[in-house]
Amino acid sequence: MVKVVKEQKLLPCEKSEERYNVQILVYENSTINYVKDFDTVDIQKNKCAFDFSRKIIPHLKRWMPAKVNGKFIGAITKIEINPFYLVNSNDDPSKNKRKNPTFKKGIEAFGFEIKSIFERYIVKNEDKRTVLTFIVNEKGEMENFVIEGDFSDFDKKSIINSLSKIKGKWNPATFNNIPIRARIKQPVFQEFDFRTEIEDKSNIINSNFYNNRYR
Repeated sequence: MVKVVKEQKLLPCEKSEERYNVQILVYENSTINYVKDFDTVDIQKNKCAFDFSRKIIPHLKRWMPAKVNGKFIGAITKIEINPFYLVNSNDDPSKNKRKNPTFKKGIEAFGFEIKSIFERYIVKNEDKRTVLTFIVNEKGEMENFVIEGDFSDFDKKSIINSLSKIKGKWNPATFNNIPIRARIKQPVFQEFDFRTEIEDKSNIINSNFYNNRYR
C-alpha cells in the first residue's frame, strides 16, 4: 500500500487521525469485491479515509485466498486504511520511527500533578478506581480529558477543570519526526488508607494509538 500511495501521489487527509477499516471479499480465484458497509456514521466521520481506500484497493493485485483442508475458499479480510501513515511512511515501513509524547518537566513531575489533584477528592473509608484519558496534540497541549470510574459527574468536571490548568507542555509524539496527536491513558486508584497511587508510573505513557498508533 505504501508503494501504491507513492506511485499514485495520493495526498493525506486533513485530519491525521482519520482511518477506515475496509472489508474485502477475496474469492477462491483471487478476485475481490467490496463488502457493503452499513455503518454510514463511521463512513461519514472518516470520509476522506474511506475515499482513500477506494483509490488504493484497485491497485492491489496479489491477493491470496483463504485455504481450508487444502482447498481455496472465499473469505472476508479487513484492512485498516490510515492515510497519514501510508503517505508519511518510509519506503521500507520497518524503518519508520515513532516516539511517544513526553512531559517536558519529566514524567515524575506530571505524576505528582495528577496525584495532587486527585487527592483533593479523597473520602474516608472509600476505595476508588478510575481511568484518566486525554490527548496530547501536535502542539504539545493536553485536551479532550475523559474520566471513567468511581467519581461523581460533579467531581469529574471539577477534576478535569483542575487538570486543564496543569502548567507545563509536552513534547508531542512523532512519526518519522512529524508531530502527531497521541492518546494517553492513565489508571489511578485510591486505597482505603487515604493513599492515592499512580499506577505504573514508569509506563504512564500508553500511546495505544487505538491501534491508535498514528493519531
